[in-house]
Amino acid sequence: MAVVMDKGRIAALLDALGQGIFEKGHVLSLALLAAVAGESVFLLGPPGTGKSMLARRMKHAFRNGRSFEYLMSRFSTPDEIFGPVSVSALKDEDRYVRMTEGYLPTADVVFLDELWKAGPSIQNALLTVLNEKLFLNGREELRLPLKLVVAASNELPAEGENLEALWDRFLVRCVVGGIADPDLFNRMIAAPAGGEPVVPDDLRLSADELAVWAEGIDVVALPGFVFGFVHVFRRLLAAYNESGEHEGGSAIYVSDRRWKKLVHLWRTSAFLNGRSEVCLSDLLLSQHALWDIPAQEPVIVRLLTDALVDACGEHAGLPLLAERLSALKEAAKAVAVPCVAFKVVKAFFYQLQSFYPGRTVLVYKTEYEDLKAGEETPFVLVDDRKKTGAQILRKYDKSRYPGVFPKDLLRVVRTSSGLQVNGRPYDLLRAPADEATEMSGEEMPSTPSSLSAEMCRRVEAELSEVAGRMEAWQRHEEEWGANHLFLADTQRNILKNVMRRVKADIASMQIEIQELCHAAARG
Repeated sequence: MAVVMDKGRIAALLDALGQGIFEKGHVLSLALLAAVAGESVFLLGPPGTGKSMLARRMKHAFRNGRSFEYLMSRFSTPDEIFGPVSVSALKDEDRYVRMTEGYLPTADVVFLDELWKAGPSIQNALLTVLNEKLFLNGREELRLPLKLVVAASNELPAEGENLEALWDRFLVRCVVGGIADPDLFNRMIAAPAGGEPVVPDDLRLSADELAVWAEGIDVVALPGFVFGFVHVFRRLLAAYNESGEHEGGSAIYVSDRRWKKLVHLWRTSAFLNGRSEVCLSDLLLSQHALWDIPAQEPVIVRLLTDALVDACGEHAGLPLLAERLSALKEAAKAVAVPCVAFKVVKAFFYQLQSFYPGRTVLVYKTEYEDLKAGEETPFVLVDDRKKTGAQILRKYDKSRYPGVFPKDLLRVVRTSSGLQVNGRPYDLLRAPADEATEMSGEEMPSTPSSLSAEMCRRVEAELSEVAGRMEAWQRHEEEWGANHLFLADTQRNILKNVMRRVKADIASMQIEIQELCHAAARG
């Protein structure tokens, strides 16, 4: 029988754990997610920013939760972490065992401060503890009750000290800083000294529940776009590493083990949010799992956004439609005839002359021809690096460009020679009659006998269907994102940007197919 998750209980648990915490709720939620997923968390930040407080709070997430914490130094010994060696067992039974009660092997939540200062003997023992939740005590292999390890430091692991394997064990990585909002800062310094959070017992998680949930997490479905996202991201990451863009920094390495753990984290996120399959919002959690230094995080966000856009487009079937559209454009080019008016470039555009020095600015032929002479119309200037490599003047549509302020709109008027933008005239590129026969065939056809009107209409209908499906999918994804337990507002904005870009791609394809349908009808 499928396990049904009570999302409201997790939300209430997070609220209880977050009592008296300011601007750290997102980190706390990620720690709980990591605990249920069986993963560990690393907190990077200066002293006094609440790292230890967050870790101590987490023991209250579990029934009868026990915690262990230790401040590492280069003089720390395994006895202080895993328990002292039993002298009586060594003397009377000739057994080398540790007395683990009250130490790491008996704790549910462990906080290790300044982890990188620990010696190799402690760090090597932690590898198995973090990954398999096992500890070798003499000849006995102990399965630990451990739910979560939180490590903290104000520095990253030093290079050349063989810490890569230990660093890779920490799947979730968060930068923790001071409180930025002045009002919240005032509330923090004025509040009484913080005590333990009050967490009702019925909200706390038991070991038995976690075992049952683990079965439910394993059967959370992975839709096709998840695999598409992973492969696109890996390809983009390889291109970034080979480009030299990171010169002066470090290439970003993501191990196969890390990808597998990340997929499990996505499934855990979906499960705790009450869903039976992973959605786009869950994939956004990758932001906290793929960087090695904080400076890489903006790169991760950029690659993550691009990979999500491509994966969404593939899920919607845009690559196949793009191929069909390309074939229709080739058919249109094959029968193009010379044109002595404005030159059509890139199959669908007119080009403005001298708009910006060194830049190519285009306007859709259909949008230009729809303008009424002398009538002012609002436009926006958008980048289209992916398809044309140019900037495109687009007729303003609030639903398509919700982030554009009225003051930033361009006032466009059609003239006999081109366009007037914010009162300044710009000519459109012309195709003189004596050069028309030498043109490369990029013009739209005037008598496209080989261009199938039926095929154009079919592709137009398929695009319309795709647009409808994407509209419905967007509504679901944005609703899930808005109510997601583990996302920050910045990540919700990434999701909106992804959906906006996919919709813009579909809209551009729709304009192109409308142009082709119009050309085919003329034939």
